[in-house]
Amino acid sequence: MSDMIIGITGLARAGKDTAAEYIADRYNFKVFTMSDTLKGECMRRNLEITKDNLSHIGDAMRKEFGNDIVAVKTIEKAKNFPRSIITGVRSPEETDLFRQKSSHFVLLSVTSEKDTRFKRRSERDPQTETVFFARDERDMENKGLGDVLEMTDYDIENNGDFDELHTKIDTFLKTIDI
Repeated sequence: MSDMIIGITGLARAGKDTAAEYIADRYNFKVFTMSDTLKGECMRRNLEITKDNLSHIGDAMRKEFGNDIVAVKTIEKAKNFPRSIITGVRSPEETDLFRQKSSHFVLLSVTSEKDTRFKRRSERDPQTETVFFARDERDMENKGLGDVLEMTDYDIENNGDFDELHTKIDTFLKTIDI
């Protein structure tokens, strides 16, 4: 059982990983990404690791094994670390599992405006707005991300620069007992 887990949720390119890296570097947490489990499954299936393939593999795994399967595999990796961050929480079942498995679980959402998120895309992201934002719809409707966003304990809006984000994260961390 992990002593403390900060789960980070949000839409693609909102800044989840950037927030996690800052917390890990500054506050001595170990980062685990839900997508690492999906990357392993893509490699096992000889699929190119793209955001779209990761999303589709996650959907298939959840359909076959339940909505918390990616969380089950991720929490197994995190269980020996007293302070963990898990990015990419997508379903209420994942959130419930983390609350069960941690003596201190906090769910943080990182949000950004659509235009900002689209500008932040990488070469691995879909390059058209239609395809990029279609993933949002799949996450919100198929996985339950909309419900997860309503379950968060704290929200950070990330439309500014790194300093602004870091200040908001520091404020957030002062509100929880780390």
